[in-house]
Amino acid sequence: MLPGLGEHTGRYIHVGNFFQKAGFNVLGIDVRGQGRSGGRPAQVDRYDQFLEDVRAAIHIVNVSPLFVLGHSFGGQLSLALAARDEPNIAGYVVSGPWLALTKPPTSWLLGVASLLNVLYPNCRFPTGIERGHNSSDEAHLDSLADLDLNHKFITVRAFFEIAGEARRLLSNPRANAPVLIAQGRPDPVTSVEASIEFYQRLEAPAKELIIYEGFLHELHNEKDRARVLEDYLSWIEKTMLLAKASAEPGPVQKNTVKSER
Repeated sequence: MLPGLGEHTGRYIHVGNFFQKAGFNVLGIDVRGQGRSGGRPAQVDRYDQFLEDVRAAIHIVNVSPLFVLGHSFGGQLSLALAARDEPNIAGYVVSGPWLALTKPPTSWLLGVASLLNVLYPNCRFPTGIERGHNSSDEAHLDSLADLDLNHKFITVRAFFEIAGEARRLLSNPRANAPVLIAQGRPDPVTSVEASIEFYQRLEAPAKELIIYEGFLHELHNEKDRARVLEDYLSWIEKTMLLAKASAEPGPVQKNTVKSER
C-alpha cells in the first residue's frame, strides 16, 4: 500500500486489516520524507528516488501474486511503476491518482515556484488540502492513528518532480499489468476528468474504472468505505482468476470494462 502525499501508512491500518482478513499479507510503504521514514519531510531531489524506495520494499516482500494499492500520490507512484514495466506485479489498484489537480496552482505562483526551484528547492509551501476535502466522515478521520505524522506542505522541488511525472503519465498512458482506477466525484483534490481521460487512453492487459458518486478524495475513509474495499477485493480476485485461466491451455477472453456508480 502506498499512501498519498503528506500522510502515512498508519492511516491505512483498517485497509490492511480488511485485506488480511481476506487472506492477503499486507505491507504499507512510507517513501522517504513521509511518516516515520527518513529524509527531509516532503522533499526529494529526483522522482526516481521515490520509486527506488517502493522497489526496495517490493523486493523485500518477494511474493506472488503481488498487487499494489496506491492512493493519490501513491496512486501516481503505482502508475509510474506500471508504465516502467515493473516486473512481477499482478495488478494495480489506484485510488484518486495525482494525474492533475482539481485546483492547480495559479500561473503567478508557478512562476515564483519555478524560480525557487532553482534558488531554494527545499522551500516549503502549503498543499491547500483540508480534512474536509478527504472524507465526509470526520469521526473516522479523527480515529486514525498517529495524526501528528501528517503534514500539509510540499517543497517546490518535490512538487515539480511529481507534477512532471503526472504529465509524462498523461502523455503516454500504458501499464504492463491490469489496472483498476477508482475515484470519487466530486474529488476536491485530484481531477476526475484527468483520471477518466487517462483511463480511456490507457493501454493495459485489462482495465476498469469505478466512479463513486458523492464520495470525496479518500474513498477508503468515506462513510461507505466497506463497499469500496469490497469492490477492490472483488477486482483483485477476478484478476487472479483471469491470470490463472490465461496460464491454462485454451483461449481466454479479455474484456475492458468501465463501471460507474
